[in-house]
Amino acid sequence: MTVAACAPADRLQRLSAYLEQDPSNAALLAEACDTAIGCSQHERAEAFIATAERLGLDAAQWMFRRARIAMARRELATAADLLREVRTLAGEHPAIAHDLAYVHLLQDDAQACREAVQPWLAACADAPDQLEALQLLWLRAMHRLHALDEAMEWAQARVADGTLQPRAAGAASLIALDLEAFAAAREWAELALAADPQQVEALVARGSVALATGEPAQASHLLQQALARNPDDGRIWSALGMASLQAQDLPQAQAQLEQAVRAMPGHLGTWHALGWARLLRGDREAALGAFRAALEIDRNFAETHGAIGLVLGLSGLGAESQHHLALADRLDPANVTGRYARALLAGEAGDREALARLARRLLDRRGFFGGKLSETVLRQTGRRD
Repeated sequence: MTVAACAPADRLQRLSAYLEQDPSNAALLAEACDTAIGCSQHERAEAFIATAERLGLDAAQWMFRRARIAMARRELATAADLLREVRTLAGEHPAIAHDLAYVHLLQDDAQACREAVQPWLAACADAPDQLEALQLLWLRAMHRLHALDEAMEWAQARVADGTLQPRAAGAASLIALDLEAFAAAREWAELALAADPQQVEALVARGSVALATGEPAQASHLLQQALARNPDDGRIWSALGMASLQAQDLPQAQAQLEQAVRAMPGHLGTWHALGWARLLRGDREAALGAFRAALEIDRNFAETHGAIGLVLGLSGLGAESQHHLALADRLDPANVTGRYARALLAGEAGDREALARLARRLLDRRGFFGGKLSETVLRQTGRRD
């Protein structure tokens, strides 16, 4: 078996053995350091860097590796300072620009990230590996900036000229999803997954398209794969909860949605979905708590007032119920929840199947995925990588 064919940890062990025989071999030292960083063995990587520095090897290259370790440890200010010093020593380079832009994104400065990447998109057109990383980062920054229409047009142009790279297609698929361009979301997610079956953004987008088209089993399967790669992602938990609601698995839906709101407590659509899961399980007090949490996020959203009015009415609090239903009608005369709440309270109060029909109607609405229901389950702001 060749060194290249070994698993990373085995490869690192072999390289370390070679270095014992030839400790000043610069190429071996660089390969061993990069492998150690890839294995998250940062202390060993730092030892290799210290050796390189003692040998007087290229300062910029080894400082760049120190910056990579700082990034991995989320020592972002240190990483940024090191990368700027590398740029001073070595001049402009797309790898330096990419890593500095990524640090900006991790520091929640998506605009700085975009500005750092933008000039290199055309400059690296003939370097696919560099281009893919830069496209991916640019699209993530655009998503964070909510520049969805511009990013969508750009992605469509890159598809037309054949330059949209597979991993970037995964990021583009989420943008298409949030614009309810489901055909493009599916196409771009599948392009990404053909290159990397575990690409998280593509799994989320493809699973969410399945959710939007009423295929909860397929949605759950894809989203569970994404969750295995990114277990703290509230968006994935939320979409899984929606899939469980569609499949009428209420206990699982409630558990998944509660996990989702812990991860992203400012997400209106997830609180709505959690409210319905709790209400359908017969826990009116907990359901009211979820809808009131949604009200704190946006006090002028008609569907929230309609849901609160419904729960209060079912609990026998008629005056408070009518107050919220009237607010819902003033904010949006066509609001679905308020209209159905009045019908239920007029003749079907307490009918669990009537509530289930209302929930299914709401949760199956296309608008739940990014239109009428405002900041919905598939439009998460401030997403973390």
